[in-house]
Amino acid sequence: MVTKDYYKILELTPSATNADIKKSFRRLALKYHPDHNFGNQLYEAKFKEIKEAYEVLSDLKQRQDYNYKNYGRAQAEKKKTTSQVTPYTILNQIITYRKKVSILDPDRMNKFALFQQVQQLLSKSNIAILQQNYDTRVNKRIIEEIILCSRFLPPPQVERICFQLTALAGTDNTMYQKIYNFSREVRLREQWNKYKVFAAVIIGILLCFLIYVLSTI
Repeated sequence: MVTKDYYKILELTPSATNADIKKSFRRLALKYHPDHNFGNQLYEAKFKEIKEAYEVLSDLKQRQDYNYKNYGRAQAEKKKTTSQVTPYTILNQIITYRKKVSILDPDRMNKFALFQQVQQLLSKSNIAILQQNYDTRVNKRIIEEIILCSRFLPPPQVERICFQLTALAGTDNTMYQKIYNFSREVRLREQWNKYKVFAAVIIGILLCFLIYVLSTI
């Protein structure tokens, strides 16, 4: 845990050279030296911090230890976390979510929340990992699972998802066709939902007319 930021105290960055450290120390020491500030306690405390920072950063070993304790571990943890995300972990997350979606009532589910979750699963970082570690079988399974998750979403949201899925299809034309067919099915379903009441009325009228004609024979 960082207790004092010696680089900030010397108004430097971790990439500063030894010459930069000496130059900044001299400038700040001259500015905050107690002899030049009539015993001002605030300046005296600041000067002590500057001196402490210089003593650590001007010594090669102490500076290396300081950098590792305050920056190296954080970078190592960040790298470790990033490296743990693989195509298989992404696939497992998607499968787990698809299982949750499969037990929901399509008429009662929060479709906006569903869309947001799919967007998170298809984040730019995840897609980048899947493209960099291209595995045809994994990407194919991911496309299939996402399609199952998204089948109850409205066309505009499905179109966005399909566009994202094409980034995973690579050169697999069957996957492109599967994505296109899914998009087309959703559009056709939306059109049917819009006109099914009208169609039902027309069919009802035709049935009534047919019954009337048969009754007069």
